[in-house]
Amino acid sequence: MRARIRRSVVLVAAVALGVTGCTDASKSDTGGTAAPASGQPSSELVLPQVDPAVAALFPDAVKAAGEIQLAADPSYPPSTFKDDSGKIVGIGPDLAAAVTAKAGLKIKWVEVPFDGMLGGLQAKRFAASWAGWSITAERLQILNFVTFLKGGTSVLVKSGNPTGVKAVEDLCGKNVAVQTGTTQAQQVLDELQKKCAAAGKAKITDVQLPQQTNVNQAVATGRAEALLADNSLTAYQAKIQPGVFEAVPSILIQPVDVGVAIPKSDTQLTDALAAAFNAIIADGTYGKVLARWEITNAAVARSEINPAAS
Repeated sequence: MRARIRRSVVLVAAVALGVTGCTDASKSDTGGTAAPASGQPSSELVLPQVDPAVAALFPDAVKAAGEIQLAADPSYPPSTFKDDSGKIVGIGPDLAAAVTAKAGLKIKWVEVPFDGMLGGLQAKRFAASWAGWSITAERLQILNFVTFLKGGTSVLVKSGNPTGVKAVEDLCGKNVAVQTGTTQAQQVLDELQKKCAAAGKAKITDVQLPQQTNVNQAVATGRAEALLADNSLTAYQAKIQPGVFEAVPSILIQPVDVGVAIPKSDTQLTDALAAAFNAIIADGTYGKVLARWEITNAAVARSEINPAAS
């Protein structure tokens, strides 16, 4: 998820407002079977039936509307992206579909670039940010989090690893791309710069770009020699474009809990989402979603609210 100040998924924010459009969620958001989209996992996503006990936990306004507004930045496969039809898909949307199905709700997606999500949450433009926020002590002071994955930062390079990146020190003196507003941009790079200095090596030249697709392209075109992103993303890109990208499995930086973010004052919604996540963990849906995306090693045994930051 994304190791953003917020995002680090295995799979799966700074503050410029940037709410764009909205799209309706899948028509199968209240149970049943959602057919796999083109280019997505071949197995079908089977959604759970409504659990009245879980549904009762959600705020009255959400229950009355029958839907919940969730913010997504669909530029970050496999966490959240768009298929050929423009539908928002990925690990996060699959889990959102399962959680909302358990509560008998539909989803209204609000597309927001990641660096606009904190401002959007504070202005309550949507109920929750459905992104892989890495949970840090600083973020816990201003937001609530509900965990759903374990994540960390990894490295993606061109296929063949032409510059020989095998350890974090190999990034010193290189152009390294990151997405603006992410943990990689705001924390990980600083940590790596200190390691380069301590080793007597040249500084990293950071290439910060607004969307993850731009970051990926920077490596593909040679503008950057490597990128930093969630380990789920690097593994996914290497898998779907093996002639273009290669993940560096020997590097994993800052393993962290990953969660969805909710305004600090919305404790009822926070509790309800945690209960819904634990319900889909208990009924097996959660495990099937992760298996569908081949990230079972990022699973949590139980969803938690505001865990202590590591």
